Amino acid sequence: MTARAPLAAALRPYVGSLWVGHSVRARREHVIPSGEMHLAVRIDGPPLQLYAGRGDRAGQAIDTAVVCGARSRYYAKRTEPGCTVGAQLLPGASWALLGVSAATLAERHAPLRDFWGEAVDELHARLARADTPDARLAVLERSLLAQLRPVAPLAAEVDHAIAALDRGADLRDVLAQASCSHRHLIARFLDATGLAPKRYARLRRFQRVLAQVDGCPDWSGLAAEHGYFDQAHLARDFRQFAGLPARCYRDGRLHPRHVRVD
Repeated sequence: MTARAPLAAALRPYVGSLWVGHSVRARREHVIPSGEMHLAVRIDGPPLQLYAGRGDRAGQAIDTAVVCGARSRYYAKRTEPGCTVGAQLLPGASWALLGVSAATLAERHAPLRDFWGEAVDELHARLARADTPDARLAVLERSLLAQLRPVAPLAAEVDHAIAALDRGADLRDVLAQASCSHRHLIARFLDATGLAPKRYARLRRFQRVLAQVDGCPDWSGLAAEHGYFDQAHLARDFRQFAGLPARCYRDGRLHPRHVRVD
């Protein structure tokens, strides 16, 4: 996978990174939530196929260009041979690039066409003509710039809360330090990220654990280091967020957030 931060200054408040990836064979994967949204465009191959669970063999086809809202648990998809480009979206990006609240996209995938209309056809055509990863990233960047609309910046209290939770701050401290009521902060947080602060904090903590999973980790030590009550508490998060035990995650990991399950 090739990834880079967007070069255009106008995109930097809304896009964390742009990426292009290649798959060489079909397989089923669990995708672990990170607390963030993203969009992805398959240049070749069939539409994105999602599955309700291990017993679901038919699945549901979404589209070749999709937006994934913030999720509170893993989702299962089928990866097909071919090339895909995408963008990791930051809090507030849903208003700037799609014209909707992140809360309306939470827990689901939606066709990018629902928001960009016929511009998706042009994007597909331009991506197909581009013949290098850098050229494809440049095409996606230009399309994002073309869709960018003027929006108000994130409220200061939301920006502060997100940054603090990303660092691992205690949620109670974050709420206590907010310059507005808890209800007001939660509503604005949902609008920006699609998740409530408590769920967002749990997901970001789990991502910090995954960043340290390599070889044969000391699960008890990892649990204690990241504020879990015990190893069983961490194991429950693996079941909920990854859809499988920690051992299976380590054995099937393709990427910190992608696990082979076929």
